[in-house]
Amino acid sequence: MAVNTKTEYALRALIEIATQGQVSAQKICEAQNLPKKYIEHLLSLMKSAKIINSSAGILGGYSLAKEADEISFQSLLEAVGDESFATACKKRSGTFCLGQGCTLAPFFTKLEDQLSEIFEAYTLQDIINIWERKV
Repeated sequence: MAVNTKTEYALRALIEIATQGQVSAQKICEAQNLPKKYIEHLLSLMKSAKIINSSAGILGGYSLAKEADEISFQSLLEAVGDESFATACKKRSGTFCLGQGCTLAPFFTKLEDQLSEIFEAYTLQDIINIWERKV
């Protein structure tokens, strides 16, 4: 299962913010070896989704808008617009893989719902805990 670059980079930025406290985009990029322009875009998306806050000035930077255990992986996926885990048949949107009523749509809808539940269950704090055990 592949995680797209948007999600990976956003998650790396969130881990940096959560573990370092208020931090600038420049510091995030240096610590994680990430491209600044791309990170600034992702930070903007996460700020719009109310996952992070920002403050201007020399002592400014980004901070979590809520506790790490209140930020789900699902909310991150939604914030950055990552639909890479969406199934091909999306009954709810009216789009079917064959361009007509697909007999597999109920299965894929159920699968997508179950994946969403799993992604909702994992919080940023869970991910940090797993990450800290590996580092």
